[in-house]
Amino acid sequence: MDEISALMAMRSNHVVQVYDLLFDNDTPTGIIEEFISGMDLLESSEPQASIENYLRTLWQLAAGLSDIHAHGIIHRDIKPNNMKLDDEGVLKIFDFGLSRFADPDAGTVGFKGTFYFAAPELFVDGKVSFTQAVDVYAFGATACYLADKSLPSGFSKSPPDPAPADAFSSKQIGIPDELSSLFLECLAHDPVQRPSMAFVRDSIAKYLLKDKHQALAVFGNAPQYLNKSNKSVTLNLGNIGAAVIAYDGLRFYVQSVSGEVLINNSVVAANDEMPGSCVVALGAATRHYTERAFITFDISHPEVLL
Repeated sequence: MDEISALMAMRSNHVVQVYDLLFDNDTPTGIIEEFISGMDLLESSEPQASIENYLRTLWQLAAGLSDIHAHGIIHRDIKPNNMKLDDEGVLKIFDFGLSRFADPDAGTVGFKGTFYFAAPELFVDGKVSFTQAVDVYAFGATACYLADKSLPSGFSKSPPDPAPADAFSSKQIGIPDELSSLFLECLAHDPVQRPSMAFVRDSIAKYLLKDKHQALAVFGNAPQYLNKSNKSVTLNLGNIGAAVIAYDGLRFYVQSVSGEVLINNSVVAANDEMPGSCVVALGAATRHYTERAFITFDISHPEVLL
């Protein structure tokens, strides 16, 4: 009842909505949920149609899991047949029959889960303790399956074998190298080594939004835009300080720097990523203000649209 109450209080675009409970003489007898038509992702071939479809599906799954975890819940049975794409193409996670609250006492007796998708720490005799990291592992296994509907044979073992190093990089769908490495981290046998779902969500979003970001740098009264058409801007104050800020389609970063250059009063180095909103100062704070220049730098943050 506590878990159902928590789900009823949670609202996420990517989690099936629980509307109400049915009772018979104070005994709960049924759950009224949002209806999602169509095939689950074990049957659907939609994610394999293109790399964009694949990443869009995984971004939605990561977003839903991030919402679930933010509400203190462990789903504990993430797998392709526990999620569907609705008629508008929005992914919905369902089946919370094994869910638990994420607290220090989260555990069960004996194995509960689904082979191929269950984390290795769930395969122990006696009392089994677990954290939200089991959902991260299941996300990694699901990401592997959704690329081409196959999984390493070693995942069927109890506990599963470690994922091969090329589990994602060898997929023909063409997963970007950075994401291949990140998805492989999700399958780490040590739960502490797995990333958070919020980090995974945001990392996938960068690729879905490639070349769609824009930044505005204002130097004096001269505004300059950085975007896919204009990928760098040079900030220069004589022999005092200079920096080139560039956009690679995924991020804005310091491409090169020389002399006295600070961002939000901190010294910068080449390859430092630009904050979302900041002030670039050319000239150290020890100089008179007439010997310094200040540039405001603001990044727009587009959202993934389904």
